Amino acid sequence: MKIKNPSYDIIALSSSLICAIHCAAVPIVLSFSSLASLHFLHHPLIEWSFILIGIVFVFVSLWPSYKKVHHSSRPLSLVALGFGLIALGRLDFNEIWEVLNTVSGAILVSAAHYVNWKLLRSVKEHEH
Repeated sequence: MKIKNPSYDIIALSSSLICAIHCAAVPIVLSFSSLASLHFLHHPLIEWSFILIGIVFVFVSLWPSYKKVHHSSRPLSLVALGFGLIALGRLDFNEIWEVLNTVSGAILVSAAHYVNWKLLRSVKEHEH
């Protein structure tokens, strides 16, 4: 059984990049006093929603692609490292620690979906 729709990776890649931008920009935006009313953007519910969406896409896209199509562990390794960094960012040392680890982790999760998408395309091209 082939993975017919690699658009899950495009959606996941986009959501991971949005997460990285969100995590990098919110501390900067909140530092401006006139934008302090946007503090709701730094709410844990929003942050955990991004994380849960990312985990869902691992099981919807990366795992089935690995098992059924390309058998390359590179996307899974990248996503594991990415979520590991995001988890390290949850340790409350300081804000810079959180931002650096979370943004780096989100970029790695996005890279995992990009690599997966490229692998799916290369398998599809070899089939024709």
